[in-house]
Amino acid sequence: MIIFKKKEMEIHKPKFVKGFIEEILVIVIGISLAVTAERIVESFQHHKEEKGVVSRMIQELKRDSSDLAYNLRHHQMALVADSVLTRWSKREIELDPDSLKIYTSRSLIFTFFASSTTEIEALKGAGKLYLIENPELLSNILKHYNRYADFKITTDLCMRMSQQIISLYEEKVSLKTNIINVQDQSRVYEFDPKELEINLRGNKKFENLLQEKRVCDAFVIGQVKGAIKSLTRITTALVEEQ
Repeated sequence: MIIFKKKEMEIHKPKFVKGFIEEILVIVIGISLAVTAERIVESFQHHKEEKGVVSRMIQELKRDSSDLAYNLRHHQMALVADSVLTRWSKREIELDPDSLKIYTSRSLIFTFFASSTTEIEALKGAGKLYLIENPELLSNILKHYNRYADFKITTDLCMRMSQQIISLYEEKVSLKTNIINVQDQSRVYEFDPKELEINLRGNKKFENLLQEKRVCDAFVIGQVKGAIKSLTRITTALVEEQ
């Protein structure tokens, strides 16, 4: 008897399926590498822009710091002059003629705070402030710049007080100006010391104006010292961001 065995059929996966899967994997890997490379480039570019922004802000704030130091120095001289001249007018102290000239000139000192806002305004306009990624630091920078409006109010007040004092000087005393070096505000105005002694010593209006300006100068000094401390902290933080 002849027995026939049924041969089982073998199923083979078509070769093209294997090749198709390999191609898909190559494409996926290629896209992943391309995306990763693009992100690396974007991150590098972002870091480069951030570094540039931080560097520009540091330079701008350093210029502000120099201007604040100038304001502080001159208002401190004015504050001392206000006090010394008040005591002299009340005959609590005596001043030699040269010292009297110096203090009367210093009593007229006022300053304009010329803040450097070019960079921050440009960054705001270009929408690039976001490049400073530290939110607390960015907030401190914006708060610092918002203070400058207050400086203008107090420095304008000091200027008006100085104008009132010089009007009194002009009314009572002969004036000579020194314009060789206008940066030296201790000697720009030179009033006749003898006429000061005769016409202004003991003058209550003169003493009251000096005391009012003294308050104004002290207020500006307090503002400036606070701003310098704030600038130092911000600049230090920006340097650490680089």
